[in-house]
Amino acid sequence: MSMNVNSKMSRLDRYVLACLSSALWLSPNCIGQTPRIAMDKSDNALKIFLQRELSSSTFGTDKSTRYSSGIIKSDDSAAEEIVVYFSGQSWCGSGGCRMMILEKDEGSFKVIANVTIVHPPILAFKSKSHGRHDIGVWVQGGGILPGYEALLRFNGRSYPSNPSVPPAVPLTQNVTGRVLIAKGEEGELLYR
Repeated sequence: MSMNVNSKMSRLDRYVLACLSSALWLSPNCIGQTPRIAMDKSDNALKIFLQRELSSSTFGTDKSTRYSSGIIKSDDSAAEEIVVYFSGQSWCGSGGCRMMILEKDEGSFKVIANVTIVHPPILAFKSKSHGRHDIGVWVQGGGILPGYEALLRFNGRSYPSNPSVPPAVPLTQNVTGRVLIAKGEEGELLYR
């Protein structure tokens, strides 16, 4: 995303504007489409937080870093979790890439979990542990073949940091969940 008028508009604002523009030209392009909104107006705050969180005084910043995010909103509370998946030279290895789970915290964000060796798709399940939705991630590579889906449960403080070992649980049956981050999603450049 370039730093122009579009950078000050939320994704929803841009979507609505595009639909209205299409409607003016009598184009059916937006009819029936559902916008994929990763974040609301706090998108810029999230980006700034992530840039600060991922910068290292020792190693600098990885300009190849891309991120994708999705929101988990609990029906029974106002709390939201933001799942962020990173790709780039500093965040990926043969077993996958890094994922963070955040929650909003007084105008900023609080890190609930840092999870390594993750592959999309990343799912939110209806089931909950200690009041937070269970999360599913794909695990493969780094010696893990064939791949499998792993269930990450909140233990009251955090989610498991490695989905390939307990307390993460390999799923043996097909469980459906809401896709937060799709397989093959490229994500946005973090440092742009």
